[in-house]
Amino acid sequence: MQCVLGYALFVTLLGLSALTPRSGVAAEPLRLGFDIPYKVIEDPTADKTLDEMLTALANPSVSLQHGLFSRGYTSSAFWLEIRVPASMFGDQPRLLQIKPNFLDDVRIFYRPIVAGAHTTGQWHERRFGDRLSGPRGDIDYRFSVMALPPPPAAGQSAPSGYEIVIRVASTSAVLLRLGFWQEQFFLEQAAKTSSFYAFYFGLAIISSLLALVLSVTFKSRLLWSVTATSIPFLTMACIEGYFSWLMPSFGHLIQHYLTSVLTLALYTCTLWLPAEAIDLRRRLPSIYRLFIYCCALTILLLFSIPLGFYGLAVRIQAVVYLVTSVVFIVAFFFLWYRDRFDTVRLVLSLGPFVFLIISFYGVLALAGWLPFPIEVYHVWQYTLIVNMLLVMGIAVHQIRRQQKEVRERAQLARELQVEREAAFHQRQFMGMVAHEFRTPLAVIAASLENLRSIGFDDMNLARRHDRIGRATERLVQLTDNCLADARISADSLILMKQSTDLRPIISSAVAMVQFSDNHRWRLLEDEALVESTVTLEAKSSPRITADPALLRIAVSNVIDNAVKYSEGGLIEVRLKRALHAWTISIQDQGRGISTDRVEIIFERYRRVESSNASVSGFGLGLFVSRQIARAHGGELALVSNSPNGCRFEFTLPCHPLES
Repeated sequence: MQCVLGYALFVTLLGLSALTPRSGVAAEPLRLGFDIPYKVIEDPTADKTLDEMLTALANPSVSLQHGLFSRGYTSSAFWLEIRVPASMFGDQPRLLQIKPNFLDDVRIFYRPIVAGAHTTGQWHERRFGDRLSGPRGDIDYRFSVMALPPPPAAGQSAPSGYEIVIRVASTSAVLLRLGFWQEQFFLEQAAKTSSFYAFYFGLAIISSLLALVLSVTFKSRLLWSVTATSIPFLTMACIEGYFSWLMPSFGHLIQHYLTSVLTLALYTCTLWLPAEAIDLRRRLPSIYRLFIYCCALTILLLFSIPLGFYGLAVRIQAVVYLVTSVVFIVAFFFLWYRDRFDTVRLVLSLGPFVFLIISFYGVLALAGWLPFPIEVYHVWQYTLIVNMLLVMGIAVHQIRRQQKEVRERAQLARELQVEREAAFHQRQFMGMVAHEFRTPLAVIAASLENLRSIGFDDMNLARRHDRIGRATERLVQLTDNCLADARISADSLILMKQSTDLRPIISSAVAMVQFSDNHRWRLLEDEALVESTVTLEAKSSPRITADPALLRIAVSNVIDNAVKYSEGGLIEVRLKRALHAWTISIQDQGRGISTDRVEIIFERYRRVESSNASVSGFGLGLFVSRQIARAHGGELALVSNSPNGCRFEFTLPCHPLES
């Protein structure tokens, strides 16, 4: 994408350079302040007459000045005096082009000068300004253009030139650019600049519409801020005089007020775009809030236009812009250093960053605090072009990112569906295998009991019978877990609840302890030791409403883990009534569970690593036990974990009338 953007930038700038007016030295106008020096007097009350100001300008202390005439936002009027030699005309009139368009009142007084004598003839007055209705000058053009004929001769004397006095006053920035053109070169320049701005605003409209469509489609704050950058293009249209040119009857009034409104709103957009470009809202929320408050203050300053303190509002805005620009620049480099922006983010951030700096200088220059080189305005125009290309870059990047996310989500959904189907078929297969194992295991267990009932005295044979019993019990427990997992994973788990004795459940669940040569167990009920199997199966044992088969599997799994993960010792089972629930806790004397594995022990197919290589399993036991407990409205939790052993605890609700 960077290559495409670079190529687009090169082609666009090449086109702009071709469209930008370029002529020879003879085609250039004579410019006020550069080719023609001027005298200037300030009129703070803006009520002085021409004669009064002529007297003031004749004072020897008023010296000639050079450079662009710019005084910022002020209520004062300014009187400028220039002298134009007759040699500048030849036999052709000169076209005096008056810029910029946002000046309220420009009055031009001129009279011819004769060599060796004082002025002759009368003063002629022409008036221009963006609040005046009617034709904007002697030529139908975007700017006011006045045709200045060659100075006439007085009698036998050769004309020396013109004395011209210009009065400038404006509620906007006081900035005057005068150019004295030869007619043929002016028409050539007007055609070139019209072609340039046709391309310029065409590209602006396309990029703005593209940004708007993408903003509505993707609902992105960044793209909405990009869409808001259309305001500088409207400001440019006002400055370049397109509103008054295209709508001669009332466009001048729209242009006058729209220039003021857009000038204030322009810097709000200038602040918003770079803030969104570096994602300041997420990365530095406090700084982002400062930007939003400053934008809101700038919007409130719009009320200065009807209330009559527009110049003060612009100065306030300049101070706000100064502070926020410095804050943004610091934040930009801080985030760049901290987050190491990727290439795309850096490129998309640099455009608004450069635009912010140039606009910042323009604000200070228009306020009269810095000199106003016209090159700043031209660079600002080209920066807007670059930002338009970045709009397209943002659009391409946004679309590609969205498409990539859509593809990734679709791929993830497919993989998840395949995984679910595989897990379903796996559970189905394991349930089927477990079901098929149940019958032969029952035959083996029954045959083993028959062999034991014969009563052989051979101890070796008895030990072989015990090993067969342990292996059979292990396979029975594994098949029970697989069958229970299949039931739990079904869409609707149906519990076969009935009144169930807890002691026989525990007695059946401790079978693995009984087969172990290194372990022993005991049962405590309300802290009292239950000593015999007869007592375990007594009719007075605690009762709850539960599915006895599933409950037996749940307790058996925890006790089996206690045997597997402890080398020997006592396994203590405690049965205790607590309000409306029974708790069954199983305590072993193993080495405990490492802290980094505690979070996964209840997950399906996740096992705790053991130093004993003979410890086998599939990671189903604790998962199945917890799911069974939760299916009964209870819970299974690890309540104690230390190097001296673990304690797991079932909580099983019971009815208040159940004993």
